[in-house]
Amino acid sequence: MAMKKSIFNSSAAKITKVYALLLLGITVILSSVIISVVGMKQFQVQRHDALGIVRGLKRSFIANRNDWYWWRLGSWMDTDTTFVRISVAQRGKRQHYLYSPNAKAFLAAKDRQAVTQLTANTRYAAKIGLFYHVRASDLSTNKTDPSVRYDIWVKLNGLMALLWLLIRLILLIALAFLIIGTWFIYLLARKLNQPLVELTGTTKVINEDISNNYERQLPVPDSPQEVHDLTVAFNQLLQSLRDQEQADRRFVSNASHELKTPIATIRGYVSLVDRRGTAHPEVIPTALKYIDQESERMQRLVESLLKLSRANQLELKTTAVDLSVVVQATATHYGESMARAIVTQIQPQVTAQAHQDSVEQILVSLLNNAQKYSPAEAPIVVSLTTNDQAVTLAVADQGMGVPDEQKKLIFGRFYRASSVRNSIAGNGLGLAIVQQLVTLSHGQIEVRDNQPQGSIFVVTLPR
Repeated sequence: MAMKKSIFNSSAAKITKVYALLLLGITVILSSVIISVVGMKQFQVQRHDALGIVRGLKRSFIANRNDWYWWRLGSWMDTDTTFVRISVAQRGKRQHYLYSPNAKAFLAAKDRQAVTQLTANTRYAAKIGLFYHVRASDLSTNKTDPSVRYDIWVKLNGLMALLWLLIRLILLIALAFLIIGTWFIYLLARKLNQPLVELTGTTKVINEDISNNYERQLPVPDSPQEVHDLTVAFNQLLQSLRDQEQADRRFVSNASHELKTPIATIRGYVSLVDRRGTAHPEVIPTALKYIDQESERMQRLVESLLKLSRANQLELKTTAVDLSVVVQATATHYGESMARAIVTQIQPQVTAQAHQDSVEQILVSLLNNAQKYSPAEAPIVVSLTTNDQAVTLAVADQGMGVPDEQKKLIFGRFYRASSVRNSIAGNGLGLAIVQQLVTLSHGQIEVRDNQPQGSIFVVTLPR
């Protein structure tokens, strides 16, 4: 049941259904138009023939005498479908001349059954069918001259037969096109949808093979173009997921490595105190000192991990913030607490839609990074400028600088250059948190070279 439902809900089935309905609608409209036009034209031809007979009969009455005998001999009238009755009235008496050979039988049949009037001149009788009636008169102004009335009936059975033939032909042609066209459209739709079917099958295989997630690529068909573009987009998504998965693995590995060192140190000193604390109590203060340092290091690492996790899930609510006041206050407070010279170059009255806490955290992290990697006597320069589109916050130090090949890597989680890994304390998460906060603020961050030495971290935020 589910298989049948999926087949009828497929694109090929829906396209075939639309084609069948469209063909049916076109057939109905086209048939109505053709039958209406042909019927009206044939009806006008029959009417014109009847009026032509009347005109011919009138011309045959010359000098108060009729020449109907000779007219009948030369008439082209079909006596099986056309019936003529001529009535002559003279001196108050009317005499009927049944001119058409079959007119008497026709009139007798007409009089024996109910006749339905459809229009002014069109009637219908059950055993006769549809017929058209024309009446014309030649009235004499002289009472002694006869008055002549012409009645002509034309059976429209031939017209109805023609229309019925047209209907059958149209239905037969439509049925043929419906069967052949539906099958052709179904095959064409299946061919066009085959890349989608293969794409779905490969996706199911990838989803079921959890050990190889994101490693495989979907086959990219050359046509149709929409499926080609969709497959390329899927492959890009798989590549992005694979990169993210690898980054998460590196993150877990680095976090485990960073936590493993202080844990091993703490366990080592605990073991030392346990083994030698009783006999050598002098080792206890030293052990407690190192245990406190390593536990503090673990605390900083855990707090950084929590900040990074919160930053990944944070949704910043922006308000109108005077960044000039915020940056100046943060830089002044940081300089006083760290006993570090901080030079500010802040454009006054710089306002923007921003999240104040995030701006403060970005600036503090950049100041802390500059403080760690620059000499104690070298000042840190904080600048804030703006234009109509963006706000630029820059923190410049005079440290060792960042090599060009590492300028994009330093914002990665747990990344630390080998030259400073053992000489400067840190866990490699500060700049990763800064980049995440800048991204959430719809901004950009980059690092440039400072002259004559050092680095400049530039944060650009939208106004």
